Amino acid sequence: MEFLIIFAIVLMVVGYFSYNPLRKKWAGIIGVGGSYIVLLGVGLLVMMIGSLISLITGGSTEGGIVEVIISVIAMLLCLAYMVYVMLTRCETIAQRILLPFVACLIGFGFCWRLLASIVFHAPMESGEQSTENEFDISRLPTIVYDDNNREWKKRGTYGDHAVYYSNDGAEVTIYNTQISGTTATTNVGNLHWY
Repeated sequence: MEFLIIFAIVLMVVGYFSYNPLRKKWAGIIGVGGSYIVLLGVGLLVMMIGSLISLITGGSTEGGIVEVIISVIAMLLCLAYMVYVMLTRCETIAQRILLPFVACLIGFGFCWRLLASIVFHAPMESGEQSTENEFDISRLPTIVYDDNNREWKKRGTYGDHAVYYSNDGAEVTIYNTQISGTTATTNVGNLHWY
């Protein structure tokens, strides 16, 4: 049990310092709200495992059967959301493996950043306006629409370019982009997403 407490404290400290870079890097995959859902699911899973170990070793669990059923349902829903994100938004196996860890770090980081901003008036962000991500092709979402509202799905991001395809088999390669909010100006025209 002491190991889990130390591990949680390490996650909180690492999450606090890595919050901004992780949130920006994973913005197209999972946001702060989704990270909280995953963090809740992982936390409930750890608590369920702890309760099972306690029952097996002869201990007792606190709370009744209704609490256990509600916890199991909440855990399954949260973990189902995590699997949904893994299957629909993650493009690589590495992203799928790292998603639970990154989501927990973002969730913990936001919590501690928010607390520090309330208590110590510390900024949530560094305050620097960075334009380097404005041209990052990997920030383009999985589904985009052109000026004619035609849907394009991302086949993949390959270093300096991204490949998108439409339902009718057409394919475009995007080599440069300038992203602003939910729109992007690219070498193949203007794109937007919802």
